[in-house]
Amino acid sequence: MNTAMVALSAREPSIEGSVHRFGRDGVLYEVLRKVDDHVALIRVIETGEETKYPIADIVSDPTE
Repeated sequence: MNTAMVALSAREPSIEGSVHRFGRDGVLYEVLRKVDDHVALIRVIETGEETKYPIADIVSDPTE
């Protein structure tokens, strides 16, 4: 990994541990970990269900 990539990675905010809603009125979910650059593993708080979810959707969903 070159220096520019390391610097970019260091500035990228972590989404792990953050809590979001599916849209404005949706249920809460917690981001457990990034699977890759495009997908994260989340847990729906109400049901405990774990599933993969696009990071692009996570960053656009409201936070709690």
